[in-house]
Amino acid sequence: MRTKAVSRRTFLKLGAGTAGLTLLAACVPAGMPSEAPADAGAPADAEPLTLEFWSEGDQEWAEMQIELYKEAHPEITVEFVSFQWGEMTPKLMTASAGGAAPNLTRQDRFRMAGWAGRGGAESLDSYVEEYGINPEAYWPATWAEGVWEGIVYSIPHDTDGRYIFWNKDIFEAEGLDPDTAPPTKDWEAMIDLAVQLTKETDDGAVDVMGFVPSQMLGYGNGGDYVYAWANEGQFMKDDRTASLDDSKLVETLQWQLDCVEAVGGMEQASEFSAGWPTIAGFSPFGAGNLAMMVSGDWNLGNFPKYYEDLNFGMEPWHMRGSDTDVTGFAGGFCLAVPAGAEELDATFDFLNFLGSFESQVAHTMIVQNIPCLIEAALSDEVIESSAYPELRRMANESMQYANFRPITPVGQFIQDLWTFPGTGRDWVLYGQKTPEQACADMQEQVQQQLDEYWASV
Repeated sequence: MRTKAVSRRTFLKLGAGTAGLTLLAACVPAGMPSEAPADAGAPADAEPLTLEFWSEGDQEWAEMQIELYKEAHPEITVEFVSFQWGEMTPKLMTASAGGAAPNLTRQDRFRMAGWAGRGGAESLDSYVEEYGINPEAYWPATWAEGVWEGIVYSIPHDTDGRYIFWNKDIFEAEGLDPDTAPPTKDWEAMIDLAVQLTKETDDGAVDVMGFVPSQMLGYGNGGDYVYAWANEGQFMKDDRTASLDDSKLVETLQWQLDCVEAVGGMEQASEFSAGWPTIAGFSPFGAGNLAMMVSGDWNLGNFPKYYEDLNFGMEPWHMRGSDTDVTGFAGGFCLAVPAGAEELDATFDFLNFLGSFESQVAHTMIVQNIPCLIEAALSDEVIESSAYPELRRMANESMQYANFRPITPVGQFIQDLWTFPGTGRDWVLYGQKTPEQACADMQEQVQQQLDEYWASV
């Protein structure tokens, strides 16, 4: 499947702040997995059985749902295993290879093409048919990530977007309108604003950093992709051909470099970032030392806990040069069945329960994410659960414009090169390679991985 081009929604009217963002799709298609088919589930005299469920995080929600499921299915025991993000994949590979795969997993969606392409996941086509699952009931980007070569391998569960956040108090102190969002459509203006808002102490250290477009430093989470999409950059031409040498991606890296150099260079930005502890609740943005950042809507859950008096704005990132068109990032998790899993009838029933409207809403109540079911995401219960209901509504509605990481068996490899420390972006930001050379080198490496994959299947 080809990576989607960034959608151009000229009907979106975004003025200052978020007041103008509206969702056109008022009606959600039928087919949500809220109820099982009439003949699904175990009969009253069913034999006891055990299902194993692995998840990356969210233990509280999972255990609560398992208890609810047990009430309706006393004959079924669900053994739950929780992992930190990134820890489950190697263990799942080992378990599957050894014939000991769990029945169901909750894992990062963008990895599904890699799993499916290498025979690591069961097709869910029969589940989709049996339970009447409607793909149009989900945010488009979240459904697309679970499909490889026309086969459904996962059901979207939760998602998260990426937005530009700005500190209104810092803006106001600088004589700027605090309710006017940063000019993300104008990359040169963003650099100028970053410089204007960067303040140093008497000894030359950065006291307030204006903006640094780098995920590596911990306050640009997902921005590396958002900037590329905003510039209409593409990572894949088709399933077999990478395009990391795309001129639009070269331009994106050049802009990141220009911005970093304008606020003092990577060394100074790194020193500023290193001064903050890497534990929950500590954030230079929340503390008033970072004027702008790209980050996720999970902050709408974190800010009330750690920075309840924070005066901030939040808005989708604009397409370069556009007053109306925006882009975004759809991260998040899915429910999938590993290859070789047994007890598929019971597993599908449990999957349907976890993916239901009620379960997705319950998940949001705990972690303040975005449900993948559109109906759940736009429900009053979800919107009003937020400390910032207007921003929560904006964030959830904006998922209709969200993009997704390349759907390819080498997606993890692209992710590593494009965003991880010491690779493509860092080659540029630390002056090791030009943007052109960095993109050429990434293209060569990714294409080699692609060629090796397609030669093996």
